[in-house]
Amino acid sequence: MAGLYEIWQRAEVSRRLDVLSGFIAMCAAGDDDARRRLDQLVAGAHAALSASPPDLLLASDHLDELVWWADTEWADHPYRPVEARPEEADRQTRDYSKDLRRAALPVDVRDEMGRIELSLQVRFLALCRQPGVDRRMRQDVFYVAGRASMALDLGHLEAAEREIRRMEQVGAVRSRESRRG
Repeated sequence: MAGLYEIWQRAEVSRRLDVLSGFIAMCAAGDDDARRRLDQLVAGAHAALSASPPDLLLASDHLDELVWWADTEWADHPYRPVEARPEEADRQTRDYSKDLRRAALPVDVRDEMGRIELSLQVRFLALCRQPGVDRRMRQDVFYVAGRASMALDLGHLEAAEREIRRMEQVGAVRSRESRRG
């Protein structure tokens, strides 16, 4: 199975490829030669990303050619996509990488992840809606829920379940404290 860093790199190239190829497809809508060139570049990049092992260098070369094409042909276009700020780019890449990571997992593991994710959401909402939840408890619950979600993203089911139990403990302790006070 692919390593997390390799999945992240594939996700980064895929994200940028999707955005830029969509823009170029819009700009080249009436030009059959341009559409063929776009289709070849995108197909080449996808083939390189789908290879076993993925050829990230070749996929990046195809992406670089798309960037160069967009920069030379449509640099002043009002809808020319700009590279997202680092935080937004990472957020988008994280979404792509989650999809790639899940696709690499066996079906029974994905099903178990879905069960744990649903459990996390239900318990998180229940804790946040408890009467007497103060700001500090809510912050702690959000933090631990984020850790559980991150564990799921990485495919660590046991760690996710451990964080869910920890989240429930935080809620139970704070609930007892608020009843005493």
